[in-house]
Amino acid sequence: MVLVAAARLQAAPANVNFASERGVPFDLRFDGRPLTRGGARQVHLDRIAAGTHMAEFLIPTANGRAISYRTRVFLDPGLETSFVLLTRPGRAPELRKVAAVPLRGGYYGNGPSGYPNGGPVYGSGGYGSHPPINQPGGYGNGEYTTGNQDNGGYYPGGGVSYNRVMAPQDVDALRAAVQRQSFDKDRLPLLQQALSETTIQADDLALLMKELSFESSKLELAKFGAGRVADRQNLYRLNEGFTFSATAREFQEYLAQQQR
Repeated sequence: MVLVAAARLQAAPANVNFASERGVPFDLRFDGRPLTRGGARQVHLDRIAAGTHMAEFLIPTANGRAISYRTRVFLDPGLETSFVLLTRPGRAPELRKVAAVPLRGGYYGNGPSGYPNGGPVYGSGGYGSHPPINQPGGYGNGEYTTGNQDNGGYYPGGGVSYNRVMAPQDVDALRAAVQRQSFDKDRLPLLQQALSETTIQADDLALLMKELSFESSKLELAKFGAGRVADRQNLYRLNEGFTFSATAREFQEYLAQQQR
C-alpha cells in the first residue's frame, strides 16, 4: 500500500503559472519549446511533469531590443505553482515564487483546491517569504539547454494558455463591429469585452478610443484598457485618442495616481 501511494505521488503532474509584475509583455520558452508569440502577460501550463524545468523569458525594452533571462524552476508534484517575473528599472530580471497550492481535484487529500478569492495574492509591495528563483541561469549570459529535462514532458490532456497581443486584423475587425453600433452605450461594453480577453498595443487602443463619440466614454475605455496595454512605455500615445487636451490631462493624472 505504501508502494502504491509512492507511485501515485511520483506520477502526480504539476501546473504552473507565470505572470509579469507590472503588465510587461514577455515571450516564454519552456524546456526549449516556444510557447508564446507576440508577447503575453500571463502564461498557464497545465498537467506537466513535476521536477526541474528550464524557462527562458524574452523581455522587450524601450529601444526595441529584447532581454533574454534564463532560469530553472522546480515544480512540486500535485501542486500548482505561481511565479511572478519582476522587471524593475536598473535591476536584472528576477523570477519569484509567490504561491503553491494543491491542484483542483487534489493529490494531497482534502487540502485547498485553488487560490483564495479567485487568484494568487501578491500583496502591495511584497511577495511573501519565498526566495528569488534566479539561479542557475542568469541575465543575458550562460548556456540554455533546449529540449526537455530528464523528468520533463507533458501529461495527456495538458495544455498552455496565455494572453496574446491583439493582432492588427483583429483590431480592424473590432473597429468594424463597433461601427455597426449606433451609440456609445453599446460600443463601450463591446470594446471592454474584447479587451478583457487579450492585450493590445497602445496605438491600437487609441484607434479604438476614436470610435467612441463622447469624451467620458473615451476616458472610461482608456482607464479600462491601460492595464492591458502591452507596450506600456507608450501609454502616452493614448492621449491621441481624446478630442480635448483637458481629458488627456485627466487621464495622465489617473495614471499617476495608479503608480503611487
